[in-house]
Formats: sequence, structure tokens, C-alpha cells
Amino acid sequence: MFDSLLTSLMRDQQIPGLACALHRGDALVYEGYHGLANIEHGVPITAESVFEIASMTKLFTTQAILRLAQEKRLSLDDPIHAYVPGLPESWRAITLKHILTHQSGIPNYTEPPRYWEIMRDDKSLDQILALVRDLPLKFAPGESHSYDNTGFYLLGTVIERAAGMPYADYLKQTIFDPLGMSQTRANDYAAVIPHRVHGYDQKDGVIVNKPYYSVTNTFSAGNLVSTVRDLLTWRACLDNDSVLNAEMRRLWWTPHPSRSANERANNFTAGVGWFMVDSPYGTFYGHNGGIQGFASSYLYYPLTGTTLIILVNSSRVTEPHKIAFAMLEHEIKN
Repeated sequence: MFDSLLTSLMRDQQIPGLACALHRGDALVYEGYHGLANIEHGVPITAESVFEIASMTKLFTTQAILRLAQEKRLSLDDPIHAYVPGLPESWRAITLKHILTHQSGIPNYTEPPRYWEIMRDDKSLDQILALVRDLPLKFAPGESHSYDNTGFYLLGTVIERAAGMPYADYLKQTIFDPLGMSQTRANDYAAVIPHRVHGYDQKDGVIVNKPYYSVTNTFSAGNLVSTVRDLLTWRACLDNDSVLNAEMRRLWWTPHPSRSANERANNFTAGVGWFMVDSPYGTFYGHNGGIQGFASSYLYYPLTGTTLIILVNSSRVTEPHKIAFAMLEHEIKN
């Protein structure tokens, strides 16, 4: 149904490989695997292909924080200072909820030019914070919305302190293993990950291998790898109590507007860890991801019970959700 559309999009955007799914209600409408996971070896994309999902990781970091809140091991109203010592005094009023709704005002550590000069280097939390700790807050906590990689990086440390174990282990123990997400894990370039997809970029209109970057750059803000099948499996827990109870799940999709509501200029509202976005096909809840060599998108339309998952191995795809839009438009017309 969508094969010719996706083949055309991949050709036009020079996407080496794409995995995607469209699920509605209780039925899988389409699941597709196209192109190559590794161009040099001619390895095709399959249902087992493991992609870096970049900032889609934030959905799982949010789920872990809410699980710890459900277990009364933390509160969303706790200040970030309670879990991460040595933060700037000006950050003292920032709560976990401010971070989860991207309203902390903390400068984004990926914005200083120096970050891109040292992206190959392994970094500690202190080295990440050194990129922004001397900068003023963008605004008072809760005043406005600004995308917050730094805060989500800090949430990984919050999880480790509250859970008493490494971030990756807590997600594995509470989310991935119970749900049977066997190919989802924290990225590690030293590890042999079966069916790992290679990432690509473009230079002067030619596909090239992505540049190396250290996974310590992303941590809980964008360090997971997964498959379409695992993400389809995860979809079910959004509507049942297997990981979070109904009270906690409601927080995902409850609007938490900033005081200035500046986010509405871009046609979205923040929930807790999720974005609620106006689109030509209705409001969807979801998150995009983009990282060296990869892009991803997870969209859920609550009114129709429609879920779309897009994974590609090209960092030149800056709006992966538009592939999902094209699929919906194609479905309407056909």
C-alpha cells in the first residue's frame, strides 16, 4: 500500500534505509522495511534492524521518572538540586516537572559551538555542565518553553540516584524486559549489537558515513537504540498499567502550558515528556529524534487510535514526522 510512496520519498531525500509502521486500533495496517542498513556491505533493512532513536529516548526517560514517582521514590515537584549537587545557584527553583515540560530555562548544552568541536570526546556530567553552567538562565522556570537537552541529561542522574542503579539498568528492569523489548537498550559503540544499522550523512549531495560522536554526549537525552517491532510492542503500555498506572499516564498527555505560552506560536503544547502537536490530520502526541546519522519519529493520534513509527539512517532528514504525514495523506487518497 505504501511501498511506492516510501521508495519515492527515499529517493528524493537520499535516505539509505527506512523502517516504519502504521497501527490503528487493534490492527497493524502497515509495517515496512526499505533500503539498506549498511550500504558498503549491501545489508538490507529488516524487522530486526536496530536504529539509534535519538531524542525519542526522552519518552522512555520520562516514563522512568514517572515510574519512580509512582513508587514514591521522588516527586515531580522536587528541585533538581536535591539529586544533582553542585548546580548553579540560579537553578535552585527548577523542579523535575519544569525539566519534563521543557520549561526549566536551562541553556541547551548542544548550542555552544565548542560542543561540536569536542563531540568525539567522552564526557562526564561535570564536563557537560561546564558548557552551560556559567550562562544565565534563558528565563525564570515555568515562564516559557525552550527545548531542554541539558535538563533531560540531568534526569538520567536523577534516575540513578533515586533507583540506586545505572540509568540503562533501570530502564531494562522496569520497561524493556517486562514488555519483551529485547532489542532496545542504551547505545554503546564498543558493544556488539546484532543487526545494528549504520548511520549516514550527506556532503555536497553525496551520501557519506556519519561522523563519530561519543554516546556520553547524549545519555538520557538521546542514547537508546530500538526497532520498529519493539516500539510497536511498547505502544500497548501507553494504554495499560504494565509500567505506569492511569494517574501517571495521564500526565503525559495533560497540557502543561508555560506562563507565556510561547510554544503555541509553533502549534504545540507540552505535556510531561511528550509534545501535543497540531497537524493537518488532527492533534498527535509524540516526539522526534535526530542525531548524527539517524532520525526518528513517534506519533500517536488519540482520536483515531493511530500510531506511526518512522526510523531512518540519515541525519539529513530533519523532519521525520513528515514521512508519517505523507503516509496518512496517501492513505486518505487511496
